[in-house]
Amino acid sequence: MKAVILAGGFGTRLRPLSSTRPKPMIPVLGKPNLQYLLESLEKIPEIDEVILSVHYMRGEIREFVEEKMADYPKEIRFVNDPMPLETGGALKNVEDYVSDDFLVIYGDVFTNFDFRELIEAHKKNAGLVTVAVTKVYDPERYGVVETDEEGKVIHFEEKPRRPKTNLIDAGIYMVNRKVLEDIPRNREVYFERDVLPRLVSSGLVYAHRMPKDAYWVDLGTPDDLFYAHQIAMDEIARNDGYMTIKETAEVPEDVEIQGPVYIDEGVRIGHGVKIKSYTYIGPNTVVEDRAYFKRAILIGNDIVRERAELKDTILGEGVVVGRNVILKENAVVGDYAKIYDDLVIYGAKILPWKKVEEYEAFIKIKLDPTKVRPGRYPDRCPLGLPECIYKRFRAIAGEKPPCDECIENQWLF
Repeated sequence: MKAVILAGGFGTRLRPLSSTRPKPMIPVLGKPNLQYLLESLEKIPEIDEVILSVHYMRGEIREFVEEKMADYPKEIRFVNDPMPLETGGALKNVEDYVSDDFLVIYGDVFTNFDFRELIEAHKKNAGLVTVAVTKVYDPERYGVVETDEEGKVIHFEEKPRRPKTNLIDAGIYMVNRKVLEDIPRNREVYFERDVLPRLVSSGLVYAHRMPKDAYWVDLGTPDDLFYAHQIAMDEIARNDGYMTIKETAEVPEDVEIQGPVYIDEGVRIGHGVKIKSYTYIGPNTVVEDRAYFKRAILIGNDIVRERAELKDTILGEGVVVGRNVILKENAVVGDYAKIYDDLVIYGAKILPWKKVEEYEAFIKIKLDPTKVRPGRYPDRCPLGLPECIYKRFRAIAGEKPPCDECIENQWLF
């Protein structure tokens, strides 16, 4: 049996992290999500080959597999999409390499679900597709599934405005090869929007509920990445305690740690540092004295200068954060960016290799977005930014009004 991992997406909602790495290579606790998926598939005897459907930054994926997964016991085949084909078109592109029934996994799914359960469920029903389903709190972001008592899917709707249930498509399928026959080749086709609804109306789709103890995260946004790290740290805490400090990490005795916290290999922590819950500090990162972290993700090889404060923040690889810098409210910093001393940045996205020497962000004001446009400013900064910073922001907005996309994405450029 073949397993297909769809790994060709652009990951636009994860930018700037996905500006320098393909979406399946987004790491959770220092390990790319693709590696988690490959390790799960390794445990399934029925699967003899893994097919990676790739497009965006495919060279990065190939290099990772050849270097880091060289001892992988199963065959790995790369199938390149000639252009963005979306999920359905990408499946059509692997048609010549799959068996009658094959497993499909979206490359941005972070889960400990045992895929063997889905394989067995598919063998027992009469459908052409068996979809893994799970319950979530925010179903309007996903494909919502309704089933009958026998598990047959009777209604499917992608991202409905008013979901009738919180049972959603988990992006994991068992698919019969016959499904691919009606998909046009070299065309953008969405499996969820164009293919599944048609099969559901014909009574050919069944659902298999993931068990309650299985976690599942769609790594689509920075918030999802925070959630994945939280789940992973909670899993470790249940088995090994609330602090994970690798052997080669240097952590002085006066460092205050409130777990769950994960400090990776080669990390060097200064004196008087405070590390609060759900913080991951990636390999070879240097943290200077009296820095503060809470719910922060540092991918690795970063430098955080003294007295810097990072809360609800993600740092890409090789980021330099200056002295007394404050990063808060879901700020995301791209790889190898440098933030100079004494800056305060709330909720902005900083492009890779960007040098931030002064506060120059067109941030999304937490009121009406039109308030950042020339001539329409609030009387005071609704974020509570220092007076000098807010005046500078107003001046830049007056010189160069931000477009709607900049406002929406909070880009720092």
